[in-house]
Amino acid sequence: MLAKIATLLGDEGPVPDARMKPMFDALAAVSAGSVHTWVATNGSLAGLAELVRAGRGITHEEIDKLPQNARTHHIRAAFVAAGVVPQRNEALAQLQLWVDRIVPTLPAAHQPVIRAYAEWHIVRRARLRAARRPFRPGADASNRNRIRCAITFLSWLTDTDTSIGTLDQHHVDTYFDTGPSNAKAVGTFVSWMQARRLITGIEVPREKDGLPQRFQDHDDHAEQLRRCLTDDELPLEVRVVGALVRLYAISVARIVELTCDRFHRDDTHAYLVIEQNAVVLPPSLAALFEELIGVRRSGRRANSGPGVPALMFPGRPPSRPRNTTALSRELKKNGLPTLVARNSAMIANIVDLEPVVVSDLFGVAPQTAHRWAQYAQASWATYLATRSADTRPQ
Repeated sequence: MLAKIATLLGDEGPVPDARMKPMFDALAAVSAGSVHTWVATNGSLAGLAELVRAGRGITHEEIDKLPQNARTHHIRAAFVAAGVVPQRNEALAQLQLWVDRIVPTLPAAHQPVIRAYAEWHIVRRARLRAARRPFRPGADASNRNRIRCAITFLSWLTDTDTSIGTLDQHHVDTYFDTGPSNAKAVGTFVSWMQARRLITGIEVPREKDGLPQRFQDHDDHAEQLRRCLTDDELPLEVRVVGALVRLYAISVARIVELTCDRFHRDDTHAYLVIEQNAVVLPPSLAALFEELIGVRRSGRRANSGPGVPALMFPGRPPSRPRNTTALSRELKKNGLPTLVARNSAMIANIVDLEPVVVSDLFGVAPQTAHRWAQYAQASWATYLATRSADTRPQ
């Protein structure tokens, strides 16, 4: 494979140009099959080689100019793992790149509005969020969807021969009556236009935040947790992730970001640092963590990059966490669903702990923790009333 890449790069002789060495070192750490496919199906590698030969080097900014597809993301991650380019918040960077690509494709009349909304509301808030806490691919996808909802709304206005300047309450009510797929996102966009005085005098329909409806039976939850802690036939990663979801209501997206240095022991207990807080682990789960970390340290995928703590759940290349969709699918295949388990674990924790403790301990937004507490209190009261009625003497 490397010989083929050398031919593509135009290097003659057994030793490539010294400027190409970082690229070769990075590519050597990546799956040969995926790199071969990348080289064979598009010109991204050839373009990257041109950048190196031109003396501009390999930087995030230059890689940003290549087609932003899965193969480019994979090669970029390989360069990060090899220390050729520094780590950055890739989800946030890709959001900005996506905005830069999508806006020029819109009708000319819509471009200034969508550009302003995307840059000064969506991306700006995303940057502020990233400065306070992790900004993950899921947040990137959610923000893109909000922008798409705004684009769809403006397209609907065009189809009804309505401009932003002539938009009134009737138009907004009519659109919401069609049952848009994300009414909350559309409402946010309409409110933003009104705050910027692009429109006036419009009341935006508000949807109440939905409360969780799907939970596990207590016995099912306990049985699944028992399997995670004791069933040696389950894959080790599945056992650890499944137990964390059921004990601490942590999302899979956050679990795959855990690094090996977040686990430690003292003379009495084993601890896992979640967000900024050390949580005492049950002995059986601590043993699973020690086994998992031992596998990481002995395997080729343990290296996440120079000076970077190794990920507990590395992807390919190891500088990138494991794909959450694939991991969730594997959990479900093994009879360990994630959503209902997280809901059940959150209810169990919020009943026993103050909302502020749940917020700090598990990294849940304070307002979210308080909504959960109110929901749990109401649900518990209803449950007790039902139990009382069932046990009342006839």
